Amino acid sequence: MKLGAIIEWADDLTEFRDLVRLADALDYDVIGVGDTPARAWELYVSLTVAAQESRNATLTPMVTTPFLRHPVATATAVSSLDELTGGRMMLALGNGGSVRRVVGRSPVATPAELRDYVTAVRDVLNGGSAHVDGYTTEALTRVRPMPIFVAADYPASLRLGGELTDGVVTTVGMSEERVARKVAAVREAAEKAGRDPDAVQVWGFSFISVKRTRAEANAEIGAALASDVALRLKSPHMRKSVPPELLGAVEEMERRYDVWDHTVGGKNAVLLEELGLVDLALGMTGITGDAAQVAEHLGRLEAAGLTGVFAALPPLADRAGTVRGLAQAAASLT
Repeated sequence: MKLGAIIEWADDLTEFRDLVRLADALDYDVIGVGDTPARAWELYVSLTVAAQESRNATLTPMVTTPFLRHPVATATAVSSLDELTGGRMMLALGNGGSVRRVVGRSPVATPAELRDYVTAVRDVLNGGSAHVDGYTTEALTRVRPMPIFVAADYPASLRLGGELTDGVVTTVGMSEERVARKVAAVREAAEKAGRDPDAVQVWGFSFISVKRTRAEANAEIGAALASDVALRLKSPHMRKSVPPELLGAVEEMERRYDVWDHTVGGKNAVLLEELGLVDLALGMTGITGDAAQVAEHLGRLEAAGLTGVFAALPPLADRAGTVRGLAQAAASLT
C-alpha cells in the first residue's frame, strides 16, 4: 500500500522541514501540504520548502480550493513547482473546508463549481485555454500536465472523481463498509463515463496514531476526531449515517465543540469520550492501534480497493513517531 503524509508549516519551520525529510527518507510516496490560511503559512511557500527538503516523494496541495486562486494562478503555481522538483508534483482539489470561513463564504463549492474548476485547471495545465467567469484565458507555455485528484466524500463528488480525475482522496477510518461503498461509487462512475475503473486511484485520508495500545492512540488523536464529529455530520447525507441512539450525543458535541481547541487531551477530546462517540469517530476518520493492529487494518483497506492512505498530522504528541509507526506498519504488509 502506498503512503502519504499531510504536513503543515504552522508554528515551527524546523519541525516542518524535519518531518518532510523524515517522510521522504522513509519512502512515503506523497507529501501533501494543506491550504489552511487560518492555521498555517502560505501553501505554495510551504510546498517550495518541502521541495527543497525532499528528493523522491511526490508533492501536492492537500487540498486547495476554487475560492482562493484563479485556475491560471493554480496551474502556474503547481507547474512552477513541477519544474523545480523535476516532475514531482500532482494537484489535489476540494470544495472548501475551513477556507470558506477565512474568505467569508458560508457554503462550500457546489459539485458544479468544483467540476468547472477541475476542468479549467486541467485545460490550462494541458496547454489550452479555459472559460472562467465569462472570459477565455490565454494559453500558456510554462505549464505542465500532471495528475489531478479530488477530495470526495459525498456521492456527487465521488462521481466527479470517477468521471473526470486521476484519483480521489476520501476520508477513511476503521469502518471497512464505508470504504467499500466509496470505492464502489468511484468505480461505477468511471465505468459509466467510459473510463477504466481501475485507472482511477482511490486514496484514504485518516487521522492515524500508532502507539503501544489502541487506548493511547485514540487519546492522541481525540481532538482531531472530535472536530470531524462536530463539523462533518450536519449535512442530510452524513446525518443519515449516525446511529439513532447516538444522535443526541452528536447534537451535544456540535453545541459544545470549541473550534479553537485542538490540543491533545483538551476539552474537545475529553467531550468526545464523555459522550461515547469515540468508536463512531474512528469508523469515519481514525486508524489507531499498535503497529500490528494498524498493519492488519491497512491490509483490509487495500483489499477493499484503496491505493494508499494519507496520514493527517494535526497537533499530535509525537508527529515524527506517527510517521515512523505508519511506515513500519505498511512495511510489514510487503
